Amino acid sequence: MTSDEQQAPPSWDQLRKEARQLESEIEVKLSTLAKIGQSTGLDNTGQEAETDELLKKLQKVITEMGDFLDRPSIIPTSTSMIHMLGRHKDILYDYTKEFRRVKANIKAARDKANLMSQVQDEIRTFNTASNRDNADYYLTERNRIEGSHRLTDMILEQAYATRDDIFRQGRVMRNVNQRVGNIVSHIPGINNIISRINTRRKRDTLIMAGVISTCSILIILYWLHT
Repeated sequence: MTSDEQQAPPSWDQLRKEARQLESEIEVKLSTLAKIGQSTGLDNTGQEAETDELLKKLQKVITEMGDFLDRPSIIPTSTSMIHMLGRHKDILYDYTKEFRRVKANIKAARDKANLMSQVQDEIRTFNTASNRDNADYYLTERNRIEGSHRLTDMILEQAYATRDDIFRQGRVMRNVNQRVGNIVSHIPGINNIISRINTRRKRDTLIMAGVISTCSILIILYWLHT
């Protein structure tokens, strides 16, 4: 095989076959990426890179097909060949557009998964802090309640002690009165002395009342005659 044969450009049929093969591979890749992106939203950079490389190869083959039609050849350019070239260009455009859409969906799913992970982490952090704050709050309230109970017990103890003192003082006073009564009953003549004192007080009271009444009558008569 000569050097010229090795460097000979591919034929139209070879280019068309290669274009169809690339289109078939790209379609499978796009379908796989779409399913993976919708189901998990995981990192698919390897699949994306392979699909992007296939699109570049298809672009190169289509360019070679256009160059083939522009070169002088023993095979005349037909309308079907021009139509086929346009068809491959349209397919490349549609695949490129679909690839961009799938990549955007994968990125959105990945961002959503990351956001959900961050939200869950924040919720766990908040719940941990909230539980710790609640534990501190309940501990503080329990200590406060226990302090109130201790204060109540102290007040009740003081009240009971005061009540006992009052009862004890009452018993002492009753004993004193009883002793005084016993003493009075055993001293001869003390009841007569007390009776005389009371009689004298009543007599003095009557005399004073009579003097006051007489003075009042005299004053009234004086006012009436003036």
